[in-house]
Amino acid sequence: MLFIEFDMDTAIKIWKEEGKEEGIEEGKKENYNAIHNSFKELDQIFYQEHQEVLLPKAGMYLMSLVDTMSVMSQEIFEHYKYFETLYKKALKKVLAFYQEETSLFPTNLDRPADSNNPVDITGTFMIAYAVLKGCRMKAILSEKYLDMGKAMYQAAEKIIGKEAIDTLDAPLEMRLAYEEYKKAVE
Repeated sequence: MLFIEFDMDTAIKIWKEEGKEEGIEEGKKENYNAIHNSFKELDQIFYQEHQEVLLPKAGMYLMSLVDTMSVMSQEIFEHYKYFETLYKKALKKVLAFYQEETSLFPTNLDRPADSNNPVDITGTFMIAYAVLKGCRMKAILSEKYLDMGKAMYQAAEKIIGKEAIDTLDAPLEMRLAYEEYKKAVE
């Protein structure tokens, strides 16, 4: 069960199409069913066998899950818990490849980092963001994951340079992770 390519534009298109089929206006809470069904499809696609586990795709999937959870009403308990389950399942899969000695992830998670499989800084920022935001939202235990998320951010920041956050060239993933990192250390 491994991740394959993920395209957020495709996911959004699926949500909108399912919503239209169900006669739902865009932006209404009733879209939860369409979003739920879309993530159910994506989950099945991501965990197909014989696919490489690529960090950028896994990072995008985790970010989309945690961001979706962050804007959902927890009053719709079944949907929220479903997304939380998907998030924890995907996070567990990715963290199985976490390298504690470096706090970084290689591009292809199926193999250790080397010259043919370099460390993926952007992907590491994505995972750090997903972990730190998940801790803040209490979707995962801070006692278990917060230090790990902070270590990921710090290791990736060390490579790219702390001053990079102040430039316009800073990757979006770094900016997002930095905002969650600031909240985690406050």
